[in-house]
Amino acid sequence: MKNFFKTARVIFPLIFILLSMNMKAQTSEDKLIGKWTNEGKTRVIEFVKNGTSYDAIIRKAEDAGLIGKKQISGLKSSGKDSYIDGTVYIIKKGKTASCSAQITKDGLLNIKASYGMMSKTQVWTRL
Repeated sequence: MKNFFKTARVIFPLIFILLSMNMKAQTSEDKLIGKWTNEGKTRVIEFVKNGTSYDAIIRKAEDAGLIGKKQISGLKSSGKDSYIDGTVYIIKKGKTASCSAQITKDGLLNIKASYGMMSKTQVWTRL
């Protein structure tokens, strides 16, 4: 019985430390998750985790027909606050383009859409 208590004194703190490290890693990777507003403040977009990638779903919009639709899909984490290989739906043009995203030091989200040799960046703000 004494051996059990000695072992427990070592194992429980070790488990606590490992779980704490895992939680920290998860929250730093998931900074993207949550609600953001686009540059023109005409939409509220929520990033959600979808397996190993992220999708952005329109939650509020002037055009009610857009609510619930994905604006961005398949965005993958590529390091600290950086995301690549996504597809963005460009509402005004009715087309899709490849996209990447970067969370800046001041907490803004730069979304870069690329279509052929053209690209455009929008700055989104967390709500």
